[in-house]
Amino acid sequence: MKIIVCCKIVPNEEEIKVLPDRSLDLSGTPWKISQYDLNALESGRQLANETKGSVTALSVGGTAALDSTKVRKDVLSRGADDLKLVIDDSRSFSDSLETAKALAAAVRGCGEFDVVLCGMGSSDLYLQETGVQAGALLGLPTVNNVTAIHPAGDGLLEVERTLEDEVETLEVTLPAVLSVSSEINVPSVPAMREIMRAGKKPVAVLDTPSELGGVSLEMLEQLAPEQQERRQEVIEGDGDEAVEALAQFLKKECL
Repeated sequence: MKIIVCCKIVPNEEEIKVLPDRSLDLSGTPWKISQYDLNALESGRQLANETKGSVTALSVGGTAALDSTKVRKDVLSRGADDLKLVIDDSRSFSDSLETAKALAAAVRGCGEFDVVLCGMGSSDLYLQETGVQAGALLGLPTVNNVTAIHPAGDGLLEVERTLEDEVETLEVTLPAVLSVSSEINVPSVPAMREIMRAGKKPVAVLDTPSELGGVSLEMLEQLAPEQQERRQEVIEGDGDEAVEALAQFLKKECL
């Protein structure tokens, strides 16, 4: 089974600086694999082991994110056999549709494949749209919020999809696009052997697809939430009167 795993490289949120005007300073912030895409990479590795298949990792973004040897080795140490990149500094790829178009075009350029795996969202924006949009652009069966994947015979996968109050079990015809939930697995930590091997795996830089066109969304401003002082209410006394006072306070505050 040939598996393609889409993964986004994002700034490490723990090291983003917040300036006095609440704007974000990303200069010098290290890059990392989006947390939700770690689940997709782990799912791809597990599925490849079960089916004796292969995993191609695919990412789009700018030079700062994708030209890092450390980031590339991190992706390749997590079960991917090779890595394909679309690098374009003229685009921010903050528009999910623009990203989906780039991924879909790159997937078509990979030749035959069986399944494309994506994380449910990205650690930076978490729009939860890109995987579904890519599946629609590819014209393939598409399922999101996948919490389990099982091979089900030639050309089929059995997937579980968790909804609010039930779990669906679906039989999906391949090729297909699946967006996996963070509940599907716990990403494993690469062993030193895999980290060493990652440096020898092939990396290919693809041309930016010509059919991307203009963006459908432009981010005008990105601010950190305004900090507020924590409120503290003290209700003195004990017994029924204090309990009643607490209940009235909570009711008044709609808590």
